[in-house]
Amino acid sequence: MNIAEKAFLGSLMQAEYLLKDTVIQPEQLESTRHKELMRRMVKQNRVGKNVDLVSLTTLPDLDSYGGMSYLSELESYADVEKFEGLEKLILELWKEREKRNILNVAAMNDWEIARVITELDKINHAKMDDHTSLEQALLNIYEAPWEDQPFSKGATTGIKQLDDITGGFQNGEVTIIAARPSMGKTDVMLHFAKMSGWSGYLPLIFSLEMPEKLITSRLIASTGSINRRKMRDPKRMLDGESKEEMVRCDWFA
Repeated sequence: MNIAEKAFLGSLMQAEYLLKDTVIQPEQLESTRHKELMRRMVKQNRVGKNVDLVSLTTLPDLDSYGGMSYLSELESYADVEKFEGLEKLILELWKEREKRNILNVAAMNDWEIARVITELDKINHAKMDDHTSLEQALLNIYEAPWEDQPFSKGATTGIKQLDDITGGFQNGEVTIIAARPSMGKTDVMLHFAKMSGWSGYLPLIFSLEMPEKLITSRLIASTGSINRRKMRDPKRMLDGESKEEMVRCDWFA
């Protein structure tokens, strides 16, 4: 039976924190017994129970996982130091199995070449490169107290005091604007988008609440310092000076 999988599961039993860190899913293991065991380990971990050898040997369905002797054998294969290498090996083996399955299904169902290529590409794109282990993440910030950190100005909010507190909108961050209904959340969001755009960034606005025309109207009113209520019927409600001011807005230049 797959030694890499035995070492992988044994390492999880020996250092259960790795369960929260691994990119490997139970379905990516080859052995049915190993799949079921990892599913049980994940379930135990999620409810706050230990997944070490002693805890697993108390399972009522222990025999379905090979019994205590098999769990002891798994732990004997444990190699926490080489855990990342084990993950990569298991992922590569899974990819090869999936590719063979795809080719078999494609042959039986007479798939077009384009579909076969698409399905194979999906498997090839499954990788660990975007994953940072918990250990590596801690190492990355270990020296932070003694190192100068790179300064990132970020996209301005247009409000100096807010920029001073938040550092502006930083790459990779998610910012949520929350308030009660009709408190001006959309206007605040449009102001942020406008100021970021003027700073050289490209803001994208998606709205499930307001039509494009209304959002554009609000942006024009904000930029041209025009009464937003009058923008509902600019021909009738705006005076000549306000109309001239409206068409002098930057996007009409």
